[in-house]
Amino acid sequence: MSDPRNPWLARLRPAADGDVTLVCLPHAGAGAAAFREWAGDLPSGVDLCGIRLPGRESRLRERPHTRLAELVPVLADALAAVVDRPYALLGYCSGALTAYELADHLIAAGRRPPELLAVCAFPAPALVEPTEVHTLPTDQLAGHLKGLGIVPDAILADPALFGMFEPGVRADYEVLETWRHRARPPLPIPISVFGGDTDPSVTVEELQGWRAATTGTFTLRVYPGGHGFFTADRRAIAHGVAADIAAGRPADLAVAR
Repeated sequence: MSDPRNPWLARLRPAADGDVTLVCLPHAGAGAAAFREWAGDLPSGVDLCGIRLPGRESRLRERPHTRLAELVPVLADALAAVVDRPYALLGYCSGALTAYELADHLIAAGRRPPELLAVCAFPAPALVEPTEVHTLPTDQLAGHLKGLGIVPDAILADPALFGMFEPGVRADYEVLETWRHRARPPLPIPISVFGGDTDPSVTVEELQGWRAATTGTFTLRVYPGGHGFFTADRRAIAHGVAADIAAGRPADLAVAR
């Protein structure tokens, strides 16, 4: 459900006694609902929250952000209450880049660092290759999304439905494709990476590149399959994220199982 006090957050599985909040950033064009099914896969100590960006779901009429440098500070302010207590960040596909930049921004601003940065199906920042998906004609954009398997066929096949979805997904690709890597110190937090061994959007070597982005613990888990591994192996990914959060915490604060 949405948090009426904060339109950016959807409380997917509130945990009143939660030890840690897992903040999830979805793939291009998606909203917080992309993580709804995770609610039954996480330990009771995890407060599961999804990020709802402008232009998605209940915020459909709002203007989407098109630059990461514009989005991240606003998102950080929206999460001020969340990041004052233990939290972790998880990003899927383009959401992984947003999660990385958000972690870097919060740490540079002297805020509490995340317990873990978990990234799924996205290359290490230094290895991101320029693309121009956000400029594709509508039919080619739909074909690109169909190839990744991240958008239901019912949406892709219905011009009216896709017309509502298209501005958000274009904005997310523009956010990604106008971002440029800059040299910076590695993050002083654990990073866990999840990917598919035949994912057309990222190679295993590009996933391994995240090792250079942290001075903390690095964990890589690779599953059989393409970009859709995130759905097919959802339960295993959720368990891995929970285990890696717990591994980095003092025994008396570890996530309940």
